[in-house]
Amino acid sequence: MKRTLAVLMLSVCLSAAARAQNLVDFSRNTTLSTSQINERIAKNFGASVLPRATQNVDLFKVRYNSRDERGRNVVLSGLLALPITSAPKGLVVFNHGTMADRATSPSRFRGENKPSEAQLATLAFASGGYAVVMPDYLGLGDHNGAHPYPLGSINARSAIDIINPARQIIARRGVRVGSRLFISGYSEGGAVSRWTVRELERENVNLRVYSAANLSGPYDLSGVTRQSLLSSTSKLEEFVPRLYLMANIVYYQHKNSGVRLTKYFKPAMANTVFNAFGRGVSDENIIKRLALTATLMRAQNRFDRVLDPKFLRALQNNDSREPIVRALKQNDTFNWSPRTPQLLVALQNDSIVTSQNTTKTLRAMRARGVGANVVRQVIVRDNKLNHVTFMPQALVIARRFFDGGFAAVSGAQ
Repeated sequence: MKRTLAVLMLSVCLSAAARAQNLVDFSRNTTLSTSQINERIAKNFGASVLPRATQNVDLFKVRYNSRDERGRNVVLSGLLALPITSAPKGLVVFNHGTMADRATSPSRFRGENKPSEAQLATLAFASGGYAVVMPDYLGLGDHNGAHPYPLGSINARSAIDIINPARQIIARRGVRVGSRLFISGYSEGGAVSRWTVRELERENVNLRVYSAANLSGPYDLSGVTRQSLLSSTSKLEEFVPRLYLMANIVYYQHKNSGVRLTKYFKPAMANTVFNAFGRGVSDENIIKRLALTATLMRAQNRFDRVLDPKFLRALQNNDSREPIVRALKQNDTFNWSPRTPQLLVALQNDSIVTSQNTTKTLRAMRARGVGANVVRQVIVRDNKLNHVTFMPQALVIARRFFDGGFAAVSGAQ
């Protein structure tokens, strides 16, 4: 018994030591001044929504050791936003949403005043006493592989493995940062944030999460998300983003398994996906190319006009013999029992990541006996917002939750 305990303790120590060695290197991207931060907060969130920043914030590109989906060692990149003297409230790990263009990865943010998730997360959290670290994920930033979209169970590893490197940098910079660890993410990152908490609770390591804010995430990939992607719509502005998400799913399967794109898409669309993804094309231009091809194919906002019939049937029937359907099921993260306090935030009329992901998740956890002291939701009702424009408000809600818990969030139930 004593020998078994000793071996277990040695294993834990070795694991902790391995994590401490994850940092490869880091370099400063730029510094945001308090005046820049406050001007941008007013522009993106509103002048009175968040308190004014009182410190400059350094932005660092971080490179660190992690593992890919096959367990192979890889070097990944990310961004650390660090107030220059102190961040007494702790460290936030923020997981970004869907992107195919690595040029928009968080580590590439050098302080430009233009819309980006890296800037919004920096403004929302680093301005208020938090350090913020953002993984690029596999297949983005400096990693040249394919991005495992939308596989949160895989992408959570990049979020977990960046935590100790961030703390090493903070220590080297001599910045005082509180001990609390917070996890958040938007859209794809909302699901990644849930997987991050889930894996940390499973691993039982010395990385205890104080609280987590999951924002507009696709938690039920095989059910709610699959059905909403395939649902009929007469609006091109709803169909094309869904087509973009489907193309992301398919492209990863193609790169990871070598399966021809024509197994999933009809030839014209398969050719567009092949020439758009993985070639440095911006996400905006990828969407434009997909929209043009769909128009030329006379798709009329219907997936049966652009998808291979066999693949479409597998999606419609939720057939696990199809690898993509099987992967979606394996990456559902709505039905488990967390110990970490979590707030789920969604936009009621979101047509890209439907709010039913959030409401189903809450119902599933309530059925498992998870009470309001651990998990609550906020469903925002505002027809002027969509999945893209909702992010600032979602971040403000997350900030309030991290600052003051459930009591600080109006409408949390």
